[in-house]
Amino acid sequence: MTLDTGYSIIWLDDHIGSKNNCRMMKTEFEVGLAEAAAVPPLPYDPIDDLICAVREYSAPIEFAATEEKALHLIERKLAFMKKIIFISSASLGRKIIPEIQKNKFEIESYYIFCANMEAHREWGVECIDDGLNLQMFDHERTLLVRLGRDMSKILTEDGKVLLEANKYESALKYFEFALALADKAVKYDTPVNASDKHRPSTEYRQVLNALINKAKQAME
Repeated sequence: MTLDTGYSIIWLDDHIGSKNNCRMMKTEFEVGLAEAAAVPPLPYDPIDDLICAVREYSAPIEFAATEEKALHLIERKLAFMKKIIFISSASLGRKIIPEIQKNKFEIESYYIFCANMEAHREWGVECIDDGLNLQMFDHERTLLVRLGRDMSKILTEDGKVLLEANKYESALKYFEFALALADKAVKYDTPVNASDKHRPSTEYRQVLNALINKAKQAME
């Protein structure tokens, strides 16, 4: 069962458009089953894996290599009453955000990644001061880990609303998907080096397992 969460993720980045990047994601979602079966095993890529997890458990992701296509996708999704989460490289984001504002397109949140954070910090802070919900990251994996956590929280809160409305089966799916997505984020936020003291929080598991049990009991 896939969820219609009401969200749509639009990712503007010419890097994604390269035929050699994110091949697993493209194989899984952009070709048919017969074609995918014929593709030889692809090398493991954590960025691919995180993109696939976000797309499977929370919201569809559409990619744009140009500003024009991204603006078209935003307008189309808004016409269908979708809530937009926008991801972009810093260089393209700096150009398109003023266009988004000029068109008065409502964006729920922005996720921006850049190789040189200092070079883009000033305009990013200006966007935040203007009231935009914008976060900046220096690596795609870090961005996707945060996105996974944020979407997990959204699914959890929406699941609670469904539970209160006695839509127990739907609520259960929301909670299960929220748990799976948060677990994926923890997997990629856990340091490989055992000497690194950073350990991602797993407190969400107790909360979500309790909600899952509550939904299951209500279904009995």
